[in-house]
Formats: sequence, structure tokens, C-alpha cells
Amino acid sequence: MQIEHSLIGPFVKRSKRGRYREILSDPSRRHQFIHELAHFQGFDPKYRLPIPSEKLFVENIAVELWKRRSPKSVYAISEDPTIDQKVLPLVEALRHVAGRGIGTVLSCIPGCLAFVETEDERFILERLDAGEKCEYIRFVVGRKDENSQVEQGIFQAAIQALECQAISGSDADELGELRKWFNENLERPTSFGRDKLSLGICWFKTGATEHISRIRQMANLLERNGIYVKKIRTGRPGYVIYEDEWQLVAEPFRKGTMPRR
Repeated sequence: MQIEHSLIGPFVKRSKRGRYREILSDPSRRHQFIHELAHFQGFDPKYRLPIPSEKLFVENIAVELWKRRSPKSVYAISEDPTIDQKVLPLVEALRHVAGRGIGTVLSCIPGCLAFVETEDERFILERLDAGEKCEYIRFVVGRKDENSQVEQGIFQAAIQALECQAISGSDADELGELRKWFNENLERPTSFGRDKLSLGICWFKTGATEHISRIRQMANLLERNGIYVKKIRTGRPGYVIYEDEWQLVAEPFRKGTMPRR
């Protein structure tokens, strides 16, 4: 299931990322990763935060995670099948695994914050270094998407504008060239939902500078033709369903995602 990619990319040592991405892309091989969790040695030490011995209790661990902006619910990747691949209240999830030596990762803020329990230790993973800010960008227009029920993304807006001929002439040609560039230089997400519903929302990573530059060109074309575009940012995109080098798809933690301007 591709939601686990949000952990592998940010926290795992570079030399091991390819292997674990490959394993987690194949549902029939996912068990290989799960069986390693109890003694997993692949996390990059620079993102590990040890928990002081006097704070190795559920309530104290929860406080440490909340200090780091953890939401109340987290996503579990675990040897224990009763919680594996489930969204649980943070305290409930911690009570289930803390101190029991069950190989588990609780994803709090995808790619930025997690809790790890192994047979030998427990620790926090946090990635907040200045060059790798966990912030994501989206360009939207002022109408709702039928599936996600949040503001429609710029790609859908561009397609509709061309189909209904709201944009024509040289602007339509330029918009078509931009769409062609994205088709050739941006992967199409393989999933937009954890179940039959397609509630996932696409976000660009801040490092996708060339893609974002071309999105701005697309926004200028739309605005020149009366379609207003705005940029929103978030550090909490939701439960990650798909991720690649330049983008991710996530279901919001709650209906909609509060933008930060």
C-alpha cells in the first residue's frame, strides 16, 4: 500500500530507500518489511530522537508527540494485524504497542513525525531540517471538486476551461503545451483513495521548483481568461496515499484542509 512510501522516502537511509520502496509497491511483498520492523535498522540516525527513560510511558510519549504538532489520530504500520494499516487515536495506538516490543511505526505527520517501537527500543522520528521543510503547495480555483469536496485543483480547472472553450486561441495552445509538459514530466498518481472513495488531494513538494514555475505560467493563462487561481500551503496534508519525488496525494485529516497563506 503506497501510504507507507511517506515513511520510507523521508526517514530511511538513502542506500536502503530503493529496496523498501520496491517492497512496499508490491502488496504481495509488504510482509517482508513488516517482519523486519521488530529489529529495523534502516532509519537514518539524524532523524532519530531518543526518548528519556523517565518519559517512556504512554502519556509522556503522547505529550512529546503533541509538542511536535502530532494530530490526535495516527496511521499504524505494525506487526500486529489488529492495528496494521489502521487509523487510530494516538493514545490508543500508544497503549497498544508501547513497551510490548511489537515492531510498529505510528505515522503522525507523514514524512515529518513518527513514533517507532521495536523489540529493543522506542524513539521518535522527526524531520525538520531547514533544507527539507515538510510543507506542501497546491494551486486551486474557487469551486469545489466533485470527489474530494475541496477547492478544485488547477489541472482540473484547465481541462474544463479547454473543453468548454472558455480559453481559446494562442492561450489555449500555450495551455495545451504546458499540459503536455506535465504529462511527460510528472507521474500520474496510482491511487486517490484508501477505499472506493477518491478523497485524495494532490500537493506539490516545495522542492518541485520547475513544476511549480510551470504551474505559475498555467495560473497566469487562466487568470488572463477570468479564472482566478490561488496558492495554498500546508504542513499537514493528511493521510498520504501516494508519493513520488515531486508530489503526494493525501486524504485530509478532516473534511477539507485549512490553508496557510
